[in-house]
Amino acid sequence: MLLVLIASFVANLAIEEVSGFALEDLLRLEAALFAGAAAAVAAALFLEARGMEAAIRYGAQLLAAFLFGSAVWFGLDWGVYPPALIVGLTLAIPLAPYLGRGDGMSFWTFTVFLVIGTMLAFAAVLVFVLGVVAIIEMIAFLFDLNPPTSVNRHIVVTALTLVGPLFALGRVPSQFDETVDIGEDEHFVRGIALLAGWVTAPLALVAGLVLYLYGAKILATSVVPKGEIGWIVSTFSLLVVLLRIAAEPIQKIGGVALRLFCRIWPWLLILPLGLLAYAVWTRIEAEGVTIARYYLALEGLGAAILTVLALLRRRQFDIRWLAGIPVAMVLLSAFGPQGVADAVGRSQADRIARVFTGELDAKAVEALDARARGEIRSRIYALAEVDQLDRLKNLFAYDAVARGNTPRETARAVIVALDLDAPPQQESSVTIAFARTEPVDIEGFDRIAFAVRFGAATAPDALSDEAQNRPALKDAGQGSDAAPRPTGRIDRETGQLIVRIGGTTDRFALESKLAETEREASAQSGRRSDLAPLELEGRGGRSIRLLVTQASVAGEGELAGFEADLLFRSSEWTR
Repeated sequence: MLLVLIASFVANLAIEEVSGFALEDLLRLEAALFAGAAAAVAAALFLEARGMEAAIRYGAQLLAAFLFGSAVWFGLDWGVYPPALIVGLTLAIPLAPYLGRGDGMSFWTFTVFLVIGTMLAFAAVLVFVLGVVAIIEMIAFLFDLNPPTSVNRHIVVTALTLVGPLFALGRVPSQFDETVDIGEDEHFVRGIALLAGWVTAPLALVAGLVLYLYGAKILATSVVPKGEIGWIVSTFSLLVVLLRIAAEPIQKIGGVALRLFCRIWPWLLILPLGLLAYAVWTRIEAEGVTIARYYLALEGLGAAILTVLALLRRRQFDIRWLAGIPVAMVLLSAFGPQGVADAVGRSQADRIARVFTGELDAKAVEALDARARGEIRSRIYALAEVDQLDRLKNLFAYDAVARGNTPRETARAVIVALDLDAPPQQESSVTIAFARTEPVDIEGFDRIAFAVRFGAATAPDALSDEAQNRPALKDAGQGSDAAPRPTGRIDRETGQLIVRIGGTTDRFALESKLAETEREASAQSGRRSDLAPLELEGRGGRSIRLLVTQASVAGEGELAGFEADLLFRSSEWTR
């Protein structure tokens, strides 16, 4: 309670900007106080459930609050990742009384009452804020007063940092062996069973079926999973584990869907976890371990462990394992060589070291292209997120870099010191515009698309906003339906022009026509006279006509890209 009072007091001082803390330090202090309070509550519940005397409980609370609060305050300076520690301590609260004692049913009852108490605490916050604001507004109106503008902020902060936490602490159950009656006549339990059995369980079963069908599609088509599979499977596995915990005592009254779910839930996770493993592996292989990928992999590992335990100990499986193993893994991820900070630091430093055979300095950076520079910048910022920039000492003179107030500022100083922001030297280019003064023959074509851009670095679907806003037109008399917008690019390796219209793509030989365009474009800068239309035949038998309006020349007359009006026959692109 003392830590809650201190946190609320400091937060209210910060509103008036008299706390003496910078915003970052204030948030760090509030986080440390919250972590200390969570640790103190968990320690008190652990000892109280075992009948320890009050003096021992209070001493343990103070020690836990000091140790864990300090760990969060000093954070990465101590090699501790504060968010993981805070989440782990918070989730450990309902588990603390049942470590080595009790059973799954009493744990379920305690957790349900604790969750309800937390929900009531949020309701108390809402009622407090609305009630106090209404009273203040009423006083201001009736007595013609003008309260300071900061009053409402004080009310909200007090509600969130004092009223809500104190109400939640007051709703923590004091009986650790209490269980609720499970039966049709218990309205409270019946309500949970209805929610789990008729809403959540069917959703979980359908989601599992969809993921298995997706896995079958991968096997049939050999198309690898899309980039969003990671968060889909992680969300699904979290839903399955939480539902299995909630369903423990209510399987018999929850309906057919809930009973089926409780029988097959480990099998629902096997294939999705395989997809998650593939997604995590490909992302780590591409960009190394980051905080997000670390916890994605950690969740997958935890779900896999629970799945194996459930299959091996099917009749003796205690739901406390479902809660305890993930919480233990989150706590272990907060520190040590297995923790997120060290894992990210090792991975990102190794990826930077692979780019360079010698010492990392500005001279070595000059040889990197824009993509490699962006890669190194991303890796440096990833190191800064876990305060592991000192791992660069083996690569360059890191100690000579001026330190910032935050790791991100230091990362910025490293990037500036290595000249990673400076783009690589590029060849100058000249853009030539061609005037079109003569009529254009459109015979044989029924569509024209204006200002289609073709460039070696432009993806087939990429267009400028200007080009996208110009419609493809129909020849008069052909109807009013809008034609698909053509896109295209130059393939320098094959000397071909790749054009896509609607869902159809074709390649057109461009070597001779390209050379003619290059000669004309590089002859001189400025506006030129008409450039003869380019008649191209595609490999698929399609014909197009290009009316070049603009060309960009780089280096020694090499065409970097061009813009043209494109004429085509719609029937050839709908086959």
